Amino acid sequence: MSQGFYLRPAGPGDEKAVFELSNEPTVRHQSIHPEPIPWGRHVDWFRAKLADPGHLFLIIASPSGDFLGQVRYAFRGESATVSISLSAAARGKGLSSRALAEADGRLMRARPEVREVVALIRPENAASAKAFERAGYVPAGDEAVSGVSLLRFILRRKGFAFGGRWLGPDAPALLVAELSANHGGRWETALAAVRAMKDAGADAVKLQTYTADTITIDAPQEHFRIKQGTLWDGRTLHDLYREAMTPWDWQPRLKEEAEKLGMACFSSPFDLTAVDFLESLGVPAYKIASFEITDIPLISYAASKGKPVLLSTGVARYAEIAEAVAACRAAGNDRIALLKCTSAYPALPEEANLSVIPDLAEQFGTVVGLSDHTLGHSLAVAAVALGARIVEKHFILDRGQGGPDSAFSLEPAEFKSLVAAVREAEAAVGEVTYEPTPKAAASRIFMRSLFVVADVKKGEVFDAGSVRSIRPGLGLPPRCLTEVLGRRASRDITRGTPLTRDLIE
Repeated sequence: MSQGFYLRPAGPGDEKAVFELSNEPTVRHQSIHPEPIPWGRHVDWFRAKLADPGHLFLIIASPSGDFLGQVRYAFRGESATVSISLSAAARGKGLSSRALAEADGRLMRARPEVREVVALIRPENAASAKAFERAGYVPAGDEAVSGVSLLRFILRRKGFAFGGRWLGPDAPALLVAELSANHGGRWETALAAVRAMKDAGADAVKLQTYTADTITIDAPQEHFRIKQGTLWDGRTLHDLYREAMTPWDWQPRLKEEAEKLGMACFSSPFDLTAVDFLESLGVPAYKIASFEITDIPLISYAASKGKPVLLSTGVARYAEIAEAVAACRAAGNDRIALLKCTSAYPALPEEANLSVIPDLAEQFGTVVGLSDHTLGHSLAVAAVALGARIVEKHFILDRGQGGPDSAFSLEPAEFKSLVAAVREAEAAVGEVTYEPTPKAAASRIFMRSLFVVADVKKGEVFDAGSVRSIRPGLGLPPRCLTEVLGRRASRDITRGTPLTRDLIE
C-alpha cells in the first residue's frame, strides 16, 4: 500500500473495467490485434480466463480500491508470458515496473514450476520496454507473432536447481542435516543417523570428505595445537580430524541410502582429490566450509564442475567473500549460495548478525542461507524470515554418545521441531497483499458502520443521538457520518436498522 497500489485476483466485478481499459485507444494501439473488442466477445474471453488454471489474472488497484490496471500471465510448462496495461490516470508514474516486480514475485511463489517469464512488446513502445527492464527483464531478441515483429524480454527465476528441487527467493528452504563427526567411527551409527534424518524431516544430508592428511599434517609445532577457546582445545588438528573424518568408502553407501529415502546427499570437499572422488559419486552440489573460503584453487575447481557451490562465510571478511564468489563466476558457474555462519562451536545467538543474510543477497545476487552452530532452532526461524533458503544444522542421534561435534548438534526430536518451526515461519511470511484472507474476510461483518440507534420518523433530521458508528458493518461506512448528520429520513426507521442511502432524503 505504501507503493500507492496493491494487487488482487481479478473477479467477476472487474469485467467492465477491464473491458474499458482493453478498448482504450493507447492499449489497442500497443496490442498485437489493434481492432476494438466487442462486449460479447470480451465477456466470453474474460470469464474463460478467470476459470482457466493456466492463467493468473491480477488487478492493480489504488489504496482506496480504484481500478488502475491489470497484469495477466499464461502458463506453458516451465515458461509463462506476461502482459500489463494501465489506465490513463495511472501512466507516467513508474507504476508499471513496481506492479510487475510485485506480480512476478507472486507468480513465482504460486507457480514454482515456472523458470522464466516472457514479455512481447511492440518496438515503438519504448516506455513499456523500459518498465520491463526496470522490473528485471532482459532483452532477448525479436519474435514474430501473427506477422508482427515484437521485442522479446525475459525474466528468469532467481536461483538454481538442486537435487530435483529449486532453490531461490520464492522456494521453500532446503533443510540440511549435517552428519559431520557424529558417527563416532561406527558405520551402523552413520546409517542410523541418515535414516533418522529422514524421519526428522530433513531435505538433504551433508557429509564431509577429507582425511587428516588432506586437511592438515601431523607435526609437533605448537601452531598445530588448538587453543582458541573451543571445545577441542589442547588437541592437535591432525588428531582431531583423524577422529572426526567420515571414511570415504562409507560415503557412496550413505549417499545411496539418503537418495533411496528421498533426500539429496552432498558433501564438503577439502582438497582437489575430494572433489574428484565426489564427482565420481555424482553428488548434486559442493559445500565449501568456512575455513576453506580463501582456498581459491579449491573453489575454482569445484565450481568448474558446473554444480551448485554453497559457500559458508563464517570467518570471512567482505573482500574474501567477494573473491570466492568471483572465482565461481570466473569458472562459468553462477549457481552460488552464500551461507551466513558464525564459526564458533557452539555459537552464541547474540553473535549471529542475521541481518547479514539479506545484505548478502543484495550485495552478491546469490541464494542465501544459514549454517547454524547455535543450540535450538530460533535462529533458523529468524533466518528464513530474513530470506534464508538453506538452513544447515549438525545432526546427532544422541548427544550422550559424545564426539567432537556433539555439543552443538541437534537430536532427531529437536531437528523435527526445527523443521516444523521453519515451515510455519515460511507460511507466516506469506506475500505482500492487502486483501483479507477468506477467514478474515468473513469477519469483516464485524467492522463498524452507521446505524440508526433511535426510532426516527419520516422527515426527521438525523443527529448524533439517532445515528452512530457501531458494529456490525451492514450500514454506510463511518466516514459518511458528517454528511449524514443534518439530513432527513426518507421514511420511518426503527432503532437497530443499518443506515443505507435509500433511507436518506
